[in-house]
Amino acid sequence: MKKTKIGLASIVGSLFFFSALLSHSTDFIVTPPPESMDKYYSESGKPSEWVEQMQTLSSTFAAIFISLDRKEWEHAEKRAAVFIEAYQKASEMIPEWERDFDLKAANQLKESIQTKDIKKLDSVVETLRKTCSHCHSKNKTSVWVQYRWPSTKTIKVLDPISEIEMSYEKFMEGLSDSLKRIVVNFEQEEYQPAWKSIDVFSKRLTSLRSVCSKCHVTEWTKSSVSVKDFFVGNDILDVLHEIKKEFATGEPSKQKFREGIDYINKRSCKMCHLVHQPAAAIQQAWKQKK
Repeated sequence: MKKTKIGLASIVGSLFFFSALLSHSTDFIVTPPPESMDKYYSESGKPSEWVEQMQTLSSTFAAIFISLDRKEWEHAEKRAAVFIEAYQKASEMIPEWERDFDLKAANQLKESIQTKDIKKLDSVVETLRKTCSHCHSKNKTSVWVQYRWPSTKTIKVLDPISEIEMSYEKFMEGLSDSLKRIVVNFEQEEYQPAWKSIDVFSKRLTSLRSVCSKCHVTEWTKSSVSVKDFFVGNDILDVLHEIKKEFATGEPSKQKFREGIDYINKRSCKMCHLVHQPAAAIQQAWKQKK
């Protein structure tokens, strides 16, 4: 009985360790997911059937070992049957990934539970863990990039300065130019043009808030925190206001100005780019390859 308990603990431990960590090979390459997956993400805002299937696999797999940990072998066998059925269905959903599924190991999972063969069960679990981990490390990132990050190419923004609707990329170029003009004019001690550049940048930054809502449609609806507060929040506008107050003195502090600009660069520009640019860069690379 002692051996059985240790064996089950080892299996459960490997299960939850796998759920938290994914390993990547040194030649990790992000390639577009197969087109056969498109149909599972065809309706925007609707839960993906593929994700739901993965969730079913994950929950039923966990349920098996929770039952085993309680020594409820009958329950574990029933849950294993549900897992096998879900595993079989998942293997057929994306034909290009069928080989990543080990149906033999899935069936052996139930057999080892029926015979209460802990040694075999441990081996089968390790095999399934490796196949799942391999498939996830190879495909999960590409699925996220393809279906969870809408392309900025579809976004149009009304520029408050020119009052012209333009592409997201063009608008961001104008926003960046506005910020640079503030800095350049200040360094040349041309405070009046710098003041005007702050007004232009503030208006464009405020307009940028509308861009967030184009993708983040349903987030934060039940909270006072807005998704817009992350990178284009009132704190950024407050910093710009403080810079203008310094200008109004006629002798603005260079240290305070640099601290304010550094805050905007790090808190708004850099943080937003770190979150959004990697996926955009991958999408652009895929497009160029096509």
